[in-house]
Amino acid sequence: MTVPRITATPIVGVCVIEPVVRRDDRGFFVRTCDRDTYAEFGIDTTRFVQQNQSRSSADTLRGLHFRAALSEAKLVRCARGTIFEAVVDLRPTSPTYRTTFTLTLDDVDHRQILVPPGCAHGFYALTDVDICYQHDAVYEPSLERAVRFDDPDIAIDWPDGPRLLSDRDRDAPSFATIETERVVIVSGLLAQRLVAVEVGYHLLRSSAQSSPRLL
Repeated sequence: MTVPRITATPIVGVCVIEPVVRRDDRGFFVRTCDRDTYAEFGIDTTRFVQQNQSRSSADTLRGLHFRAALSEAKLVRCARGTIFEAVVDLRPTSPTYRTTFTLTLDDVDHRQILVPPGCAHGFYALTDVDICYQHDAVYEPSLERAVRFDDPDIAIDWPDGPRLLSDRDRDAPSFATIETERVVIVSGLLAQRLVAVEVGYHLLRSSAQSSPRLL
């Protein structure tokens, strides 16, 4: 089976994984994790300690969520339906601080996105969806944080349509409030590796034509 393609994004440490999907008249087969290929890009799958799945009805908007004071990277994919996924860099020392990145995830291309520690993410459900997450830190409610999905300082261009929101997300603080309060985000070892991988990616781009793993 051909290896998945892993590409960088405008945010340091955020990458998109495009697996190879094998289809026939019975359905499809897709490999959703490839330890050795992921490791070449600094993604240590042995660090993932929890896998979770959420179900959302169409027009649900969740986010923007992140975790304070402790490293948590997450690998996100859409197992059913289609979502508009958004990520924003909240790491004050990052060269891509406040940069946003959006894409669609669905059950056709089966793309995944790796969200490193210190980045917030959220999604809008364009259909009924099931979302699967792998996390490198055990869930700790006291560390959960959120920032307003429609904050003008972040300025994500969300799809039009009705929005089903939780009270937590509807009442989330502004980006300015978070910045003023100096919320501490610890990047951790995985985040450091991802930054190094991002640098390595750019150094290796000149050899892209000879490697099927790189664009």
